[in-house]
Amino acid sequence: MTRTCFNGQDERHTILEAKESVLRYALAHQQLEVVVQLAYTLGFYEGNIRVNVHVDNARINIVKLGFNKNDIEEYVKERHFPSRIQLWVVPELGANYVTSLSLGRSTENPQREVETHKIVKGKFGKSKVPLVKATAGTSTRTKTRNWRFDQDSEGNTAIIDAILSDNTTGIEVATWKPSSNGDGGLKNALQKREGFGWRLSKEMEGSVLKWRLGGKIWLSYWPNDVKSPYFETRCVDWCEEVDLPLIRVN
Repeated sequence: MTRTCFNGQDERHTILEAKESVLRYALAHQQLEVVVQLAYTLGFYEGNIRVNVHVDNARINIVKLGFNKNDIEEYVKERHFPSRIQLWVVPELGANYVTSLSLGRSTENPQREVETHKIVKGKFGKSKVPLVKATAGTSTRTKTRNWRFDQDSEGNTAIIDAILSDNTTGIEVATWKPSSNGDGGLKNALQKREGFGWRLSKEMEGSVLKWRLGGKIWLSYWPNDVKSPYFETRCVDWCEEVDLPLIRVN
């Protein structure tokens, strides 16, 4: 995966400490597994054909590959996490049978409710044995948004973006630079659905058309249990062609 962001401008002239070398070794022994499921429906009308597509499921998993855990046991829990997911769908290049593209109603960006409890204990009295004991408790509840879901289009291409951001500053994790603010309690989740649709010329009924779909995944790393200034973001993309039969089913 191509590195797009890390804490060093030129690694060729960077002297790594032994611990940081081991950390990068541990991070290199990881595998990204992605499953994306898209579902589509066809509608045949008097003047056009409607192709509707929506994201049915998207699952992302980072798996540790085999290495000698005894040698780097301290770094076993260090791993990347997904920080941005982009999916896109488009008819074949140069297609002139598409009359319009419409984006579906975007799902609301999810809110996560966080409740914090604080307990204060005290004692009164000058002797070693407290005369009075007191306990007071308070709780606060806040709502945060970590993942931002956006829909966009470029020509006939429909694009879906899921972007992990700091819920306080709004800064994207994939482009994050170190600061004194910390990580803002970031978590990740991808549980929403998005959809879009194309209108095609009625004359295309009965044809089998080529469509292209693809995606781009960003993975970021921030230190978890180890003390290290190292952070990075890596990116990988892919593209596939599929056949879409415009055939009426009775």
